[in-house]
Amino acid sequence: MKNFDKLLVLVVLFLTSCSQNNTNFYNQKIGNPYYGGVYKVGDAYEIEDTLYFPKKDYNFEEIGVASWYGKKFHGKLTSNGERYDMYRMTAAHKTLPLPTKVKVTNLENNKSVILRVNDRGPFVKNRVIDVSMRAAERLGFKEEGTAKVIVRYFSEAPVYDKYGNLLTKKNNIINKVDFYSPQKKIHMKNYSLLIGSFQDKKNVENIKSKLEGFGGLSVEKNKVNGKILYKIILGPYKNIMFVNRIKNEVLKKGIKNTKILTFE
Repeated sequence: MKNFDKLLVLVVLFLTSCSQNNTNFYNQKIGNPYYGGVYKVGDAYEIEDTLYFPKKDYNFEEIGVASWYGKKFHGKLTSNGERYDMYRMTAAHKTLPLPTKVKVTNLENNKSVILRVNDRGPFVKNRVIDVSMRAAERLGFKEEGTAKVIVRYFSEAPVYDKYGNLLTKKNNIINKVDFYSPQKKIHMKNYSLLIGSFQDKKNVENIKSKLEGFGGLSVEKNKVNGKILYKIILGPYKNIMFVNRIKNEVLKKGIKNTKILTFE
């Protein structure tokens, strides 16, 4: 009987150790669970014939269905280069900057949590946010799988380097190269959308405001016949069908006569 009790204690200790190792499997030495990520708003992107336009929105508020994701993604890279940990208070959203803090309230039981958005998703109809397993537990819908929630912007979230040290915005922009290489992206893409050329800088600012969230927007300043012209371009992109969809979305903003540019 004593031997059985000893064996039972060993099993419990082993399982406890496994659970702790699983929780901290990637940050034991660094001591910061959110190391190695970058700050990014991101370009427009397409998932299953739907276009998404990431952008900053300090007044963001959205009501819809929340779901949660767990073991299948545990330990994998998130969209901003951190690692997903189902035991942390994090979430995925389709358009908010990464990372961002949001307040999520379960409208069915009035429970609220503050979550760090560091991933993209969910890409399921009518779902507005995907939360971690721990967050689903705290919000009281882990067993049900989904719940009606309201998501509100809460604040910006800090970003840390690969050693777990806090990054300033300036340093973080530089370190974006470590995760998303602009050189590689440009090499793969061969289409851009010319919005137009303008003399009036107010027009330029107005159009930039309309196109906020499209991503990849650049303004080239050129001197033509003694006059300063500002050329506005979106891109580059790698898929002509995607560019045509962007062109249609730009038209919906009231911007006409855009032109697709092709690069060999």
